[in-house]
Amino acid sequence: MTEARDDLDMEYVLELAHNFDVELKNHRVEDPTIELEDSNPLCGDRFKLQLRVNSEGVVEDVGFTGRGCAISRASAYVLSDLIKGHKVDEVKDITRDQIIEELGIEINSAVRLKCASLALRTTRKGLVLAGRIAEEDEDEDEE
Repeated sequence: MTEARDDLDMEYVLELAHNFDVELKNHRVEDPTIELEDSNPLCGDRFKLQLRVNSEGVVEDVGFTGRGCAISRASAYVLSDLIKGHKVDEVKDITRDQIIEELGIEINSAVRLKCASLALRTTRKGLVLAGRIAEEDEDEDEE
């Protein structure tokens, strides 16, 4: 578990965002079973997600294209680590708060909360549209 960091200490987030840029950004998944694009209109972040889910419901590969701020890129990197190799039933239980905790920062701005949840929201929508999980009643983004 990541220790709590000061709001202004973005070093770890920047490191995660860099890892996203090196390992995930523009990674195209071969034969994706799920593709979806979503954005955060408040800041201009936009991701296209690609997932390959096997017949047992396990996420085999994750790819993102697009652009985003350090928080959205770092969140996407954390999320990809949490979902790759796991069943979609486990993926649906991941929360925005869990991702923020992994980032190790406190986020108080509604805009930044949307940045932190863009990859998760896109992943959930993709899984819902593909019929892999049921649509959730509550949306963390609306808080």
